[in-house]
Amino acid sequence: MKISLTKPVLSSLDTFLKLIDELFAYEALPQKVEQTATAVKQLLATPELGQAWFIEVEENGETCVAGHLVVSYAFSLEHGGKVAFIDQFYLKPEWRQKGIGASLIPQVEDRVMNDGVKALSLEVNIGNAGARTFYERHGFVPRRQFCVMTKNLAEKAVPLHAAS
Repeated sequence: MKISLTKPVLSSLDTFLKLIDELFAYEALPQKVEQTATAVKQLLATPELGQAWFIEVEENGETCVAGHLVVSYAFSLEHGGKVAFIDQFYLKPEWRQKGIGASLIPQVEDRVMNDGVKALSLEVNIGNAGARTFYERHGFVPRRQFCVMTKNLAEKAVPLHAAS
């Protein structure tokens, strides 16, 4: 089995969005479809924001898309420069527990390091012991003194007419 990461292009946007829908359904996350599509297009058009890949598996001469992975970039003084955050790592259920993730982690690390990344982070559901154990086996260290906090920022409404 050969496992590789390939970049989606705008012509494969529907396939990419379908995988994202599957991830959101699996994680029981609310999704704003239009917002997600806009964000994916922006990511694909602006590599400085991060990278996105299809996870492709070649087996018995056939290649199929088994999932997707998205990393986004930021800057950190603590880590000495550019950092990456695994925003999404999704494998279809039939491809889980087959060593694909273990093969992909070093590939992702190599790709982001080639892009100047100093540290790679991710977020795991606290109740997902299997995922936490997997990532710890691959060198990710929980930062127990930290808790991820998020504030969603609503777009400011732009008035149609300026007040006089």
